[in-house]
Amino acid sequence: MRLTKKDVAVMALGKVGGASTVVDTEDAAIAAHAIDRDAFGWKKYPERVDLDAVRTTLRHEGEAKNPRIEGSVQNGWHLTPHGLAWIEANRTLLGDGEITIAATSAATQRWRAETRETGSAVNRVRTSEAFRLWSQGKEFNSRQAAGVFRIDEYTPSKDRTRKAAQLQELTRGHDDIEAFMKTAIPAALDLRAPVGRQQKGNE
Repeated sequence: MRLTKKDVAVMALGKVGGASTVVDTEDAAIAAHAIDRDAFGWKKYPERVDLDAVRTTLRHEGEAKNPRIEGSVQNGWHLTPHGLAWIEANRTLLGDGEITIAATSAATQRWRAETRETGSAVNRVRTSEAFRLWSQGKEFNSRQAAGVFRIDEYTPSKDRTRKAAQLQELTRGHDDIEAFMKTAIPAALDLRAPVGRQQKGNE
């Protein structure tokens, strides 16, 4: 079985500690090139790392339906639980190559919990009615936007802002969601209570 570019990128992150920490894009690029210089080297000078090719591959894997990595070019990358499981199941693909996975530390356990939370947040946004409409170039209303953030008419203003900020932070690095947030957050915060009723906490 030949490794695809995405497979190589996942393996590269595993080799440089992506199971327990966030890996800089350039470090991931060097590791990927070391595994497959034909895929991630310049055509004319294969000994040189093609950083753009690695960036594109990492981004595409991160945007997959069940991604093995998460992160962004700016902030770095790490393996998801699915990525960890895939590497464990495919160690032989690298022959004698060593994969560094330290899964017993408190930091790693905390990271895994955060990764699950991030994955859940991304899934919540992408399966929402508001995001579906936005993706189709259609308008959505304040109630649909508020549902993404689990806000209703009676959510206090300070809690609306907090919930919006938390979800925005959890989904940072996903370009489509970041673009969606620019419209969704103002719409959600603008959701009004029925006439004659004020938001709880603002009475």
